[in-house]
Order: sequence, then structure tokens, then C-alpha cells
Amino acid sequence: MREVHATPGSVVAISEVALRAIARVEGRVGSVHIEPAGVAPTLIARVDDGTGELDAVFMGRRSIDGIEPGRALAVEGRVSMANGRLRMYNPRYELQWRD
Repeated sequence: MREVHATPGSVVAISEVALRAIARVEGRVGSVHIEPAGVAPTLIARVDDGTGELDAVFMGRRSIDGIEPGRALAVEGRVSMANGRLRMYNPRYELQWRD
């Protein structure tokens, strides 16, 4: 992973995001994981852009209309690493309407 510092709003490949920097990535939701009842509500959408994967973690949510496997999605937020996976916590998101 090399560090690429993009201008705000420009799309960066997941393989080129910089840790602790704010980035915008676009890809498809490969999977959605929802924490079970009894723990803090959390929805994790794994986004794949063909160059890598990033987990968009939405704290306090068990569902978000439109975020489902196969959906094109753009997320923007601060990139971090947790358990060997790239993550964004509570990113801004846009549902994409492309094939």
C-alpha cells in the first residue's frame, strides 16, 4: 500500500489509500455483516473495487436501506487498519446506480 493523498471528493483505489488519511473509494458491496443482538449495534459492509477490500463500519446501525451485497457504493472517511483489514468508521456513503 503506497500513500496517495487525494484531493477531497476524488476517488482513490483501495490499494492506494493512505492510513489515517481521509479518502473516497467506490466499489461493490461484497458482503454485509450485522453484529448479533446483545452487543453494540454494528453493520459492516465490505467494499471491493477490484484493487482491494475495505470494511465500512457503521456503529449504532443494524441495517441501512440499500446497502446490500452487489450494490455499488461510494464511501468517504478516515482510513484505519484493524485486525489486518482496512476500515472506515461511520463513513459518509452514497448508493451508486451503475452496472
